[in-house]
Amino acid sequence: MDSPFDLQIFQPKGRLSASVQGVWSASTAPQNSNDIKKWLHSDACSGILFNLKGDIYLGDALFSTESIYLPVSKQAQLLTLTPGAQLAGLRFHPAMGFGIFGKHVERPTAIKIEDDMSFSLLSLSRQLTGTRGHYARIVALYKWLNMAIDFSNLAPTSLMQALNAMQGCKTPGQLNEDISLSQRQIQRQFQKWMGMTPKHYQRIIRVKETLSFLKHNPQTSLAGLAIKNGFTDQAHMTRECKQIAKITPRQYSKRSQ
Repeated sequence: MDSPFDLQIFQPKGRLSASVQGVWSASTAPQNSNDIKKWLHSDACSGILFNLKGDIYLGDALFSTESIYLPVSKQAQLLTLTPGAQLAGLRFHPAMGFGIFGKHVERPTAIKIEDDMSFSLLSLSRQLTGTRGHYARIVALYKWLNMAIDFSNLAPTSLMQALNAMQGCKTPGQLNEDISLSQRQIQRQFQKWMGMTPKHYQRIIRVKETLSFLKHNPQTSLAGLAIKNGFTDQAHMTRECKQIAKITPRQYSKRSQ
């Protein structure tokens, strides 16, 4: 019997790896009687979702066989797939989506022909619809990336330096110690390229790192982890995880055991 949900992910190497987090294909079994629910993580990334067959819900919004711009992920979002659904997609690292498309969307948005890029994406969607199997779809997506996008200088070097610095738990006020921009300039770059403040990005990274640690260390002390990861206390960590990831550390820890 087929698994009710099948997902294949390819993580690019070489020049694509700096801009593309993942290339993926997924499906649900036609004979499955129930919808499949999956959480899309909050990681400050954006992407494109190609709904190739069946209906899906992103939150409360229904999409039927459409190509969809996914917004910068500031909070986890529930994806609901109906039986027999077939999807594929691209996931871009923070700031890369704006570098490629030159715009942000506030919510999942069906792609309409507005320019050469949107026409290219819809042409790709038609190609994927006629392609069978996860591997073939991932190959088609990978070829499109190499042909359609110039990955040189997608985002300013100073912004990338700031993003890298914040991975090391630096505060926004400390960033100008490492890069040649003032705090005001950093704020403007984050708003333009990420659609959020540096502080909000730091909150997302802190929650992401907290849950990642708990995945591999589910028995760890939550109070100690909160202090270690820069939260004021365990209650603060719980509120942040609940708001951004839609799950508390305790719930995540139990699920990982």
